[in-house]
Amino acid sequence: MLDCNSLIDYTLLDLNATKMDLISLCLKAIKLGVASVCVYPKHVPIVSELLKGTNVLTCSVISFPKGNNTVEEKMRETEEAIINGADEIDLVLNYHLIADLDYLKSELLAIVNCCTNIHSKIGQSITLKVIVESGLLSLEETGIVTQLCIDTKVDFIKTSTGKASVGAELSKVKMMYETIVSSNSNLKIKASGGIRTLEDISQYLPYVNRLGIGYQSVDLLCGI
Repeated sequence: MLDCNSLIDYTLLDLNATKMDLISLCLKAIKLGVASVCVYPKHVPIVSELLKGTNVLTCSVISFPKGNNTVEEKMRETEEAIINGADEIDLVLNYHLIADLDYLKSELLAIVNCCTNIHSKIGQSITLKVIVESGLLSLEETGIVTQLCIDTKVDFIKTSTGKASVGAELSKVKMMYETIVSSNSNLKIKASGGIRTLEDISQYLPYVNRLGIGYQSVDLLCGI
């Protein structure tokens, strides 16, 4: 077991994952005491049922991994995931449009509205994490999207999908952290993308509230 297990989103983003894969994943997630199991929307109904009555949440990704779906498509996908049992939503921001902050703000406000107006199966509000793909942004742009997340009152800013050429970077996470502190905001940070070792984890822990780590890396670190 790791001391930070309760901060980990235990991740399997494989469209070809079988029901047996998901059963094994959820049983291990419960044993490990992780924060959530993160899967594609198509797997949410199975995972949410398997995790029912446990402390492990069901997390799903939206517009993954490119983030370039329309706002309407993202809203539909979000609503469907929540109805099917998702407790948390990891939305990929349309970071390609970083120059159009008005558009990005309207996109985030629309998804915030979805997560506010539709409750989970057990009646709780939905946690919204926004993936900004910071590895593909400059340090300045990372600060800008962090402020955008603060202004739109999302719950988390998340570094990466793990599918881009560059994942989490300490310099970008520090920029997020400093922006949040200077704004006296409650925005939380999730580091994800290329985090596989204890050394990786230890460098981010002072700044983040959640870690997105592939289930195989977690299993290896926990010796299961």
